[in-house]
Amino acid sequence: MLLDFHSHSGKRTPGEQVIQNLIIPLIGQDPGFDRDGSPDRWFSAGVHPWYIDEDKVGEQLTLLRELAGASNVKAVGECGLDRLRGPSLDLQQRVFEEQLLLAGTLGKPVIVHCVRCFAELVQTKRRLSVAVPLVVHGYNNKLAVARELLDQGFYFSFGSALLSEWGNAAKVIAEVPADRFFLETDDRDVSIRAVYEQAARIKKFRLISLKKLFLQPI
Repeated sequence: MLLDFHSHSGKRTPGEQVIQNLIIPLIGQDPGFDRDGSPDRWFSAGVHPWYIDEDKVGEQLTLLRELAGASNVKAVGECGLDRLRGPSLDLQQRVFEEQLLLAGTLGKPVIVHCVRCFAELVQTKRRLSVAVPLVVHGYNNKLAVARELLDQGFYFSFGSALLSEWGNAAKVIAEVPADRFFLETDDRDVSIRAVYEQAARIKKFRLISLKKLFLQPI
């Protein structure tokens, strides 16, 4: 069984399990989530920083609280901080912290979106004493930043960027311990098997061994 830790499409083939991401929408729109759906369909749910509605953020967080407690919602997120897009960082920070507190209450990991805000991310984890795993998804940043995040207890999820053998993602996954990363397709048109095969090549694992690491989310 291959686990796709973070997918926007939710598509899967036999032998795959997917955690499909639900972005909490503007109120009045259907989030596309069946609370009484099949328990073998897994989801994450969060208020993405790009889609924070300043006028309705309270309602967005209320909807998230309603969804996040469902047994087939395996993680909170994606949520986080983005210096290049979205409302003010102050508002992003407040919404992110609300979601971290919710995840702590539920005992569920957090799928983190972070763009040029890694210092703020580390400071937030320290200040709130976040105990649940924080997984920085789609990581393709510098190795030095990854080392700092590892030291601070963060996890990673790697996607299609791994397929560029000389990119940051490939360099970072080579150093990340096997129990500190996941693999994903995100919103890319790539198969999770291709991502696993590339990760196995870089880590010098047999694919079957790598699959065993990801049979269940954290």
